[in-house]
Amino acid sequence: MRKFYLFLSIFFSFFYPVRMRKGSSTENPVLELFLYRNRWQLATADALYSDGNKYRPLVLAYKELAAKLPDAKNILVLGAGLGSAVSVMHRLGYRPAFTLVDKDQLVLQWALEKLGNSADHMIMPVCEDAKLYIQANEQQFDLVIIDIFTGRVVPDFVSKQVFLENCRKSTMAGGNVVLNYIINHPKEWDDTLEIFNNVFPVHKVLKNGPNRIIVATV
Repeated sequence: MRKFYLFLSIFFSFFYPVRMRKGSSTENPVLELFLYRNRWQLATADALYSDGNKYRPLVLAYKELAAKLPDAKNILVLGAGLGSAVSVMHRLGYRPAFTLVDKDQLVLQWALEKLGNSADHMIMPVCEDAKLYIQANEQQFDLVIIDIFTGRVVPDFVSKQVFLENCRKSTMAGGNVVLNYIINHPKEWDDTLEIFNNVFPVHKVLKNGPNRIIVATV
């Protein structure tokens, strides 16, 4: 019966999202795992995160960085979701080492399950607040991805100069930083962009609906 239900779920998921699992954590009282067109999606009470290897913000960012991806060996992701940063990269044929940072243990657990054996994929999960992690971090990465949201809102600390400076320090010279941002209030976005420009003068802003994906070079 379970196999039959799984078959039906997979079949119907090609037409609409099918909820495969439900859970809760101290960070997110409502967590749901959906399957849609062979891609895993993570939902909270008011937002949808991740979209497998079709996650648009990172599809665009990686396209912008296409010339550099073959040489990227070590990538830091602040805000793991279901590991779309990994899935999109693997779809492009590259397998660098990833450090996935998320303060929600259940989200990390689901991400590792859906990505498969973490050792095979060279994935290091870290359950910690991204702000605290980057503050204490002493390692440098070829690429730092900032994909942190509370619902559909980017937390205030992400737009602070000290956080962005810590991200810059964590990036190799000549490396890149990607920030995924959703515009809810234009003034806040303008302020964020001004601060970002202070820390990363060399950058490009990509648009995807309400999302702005900033790709910076260190």
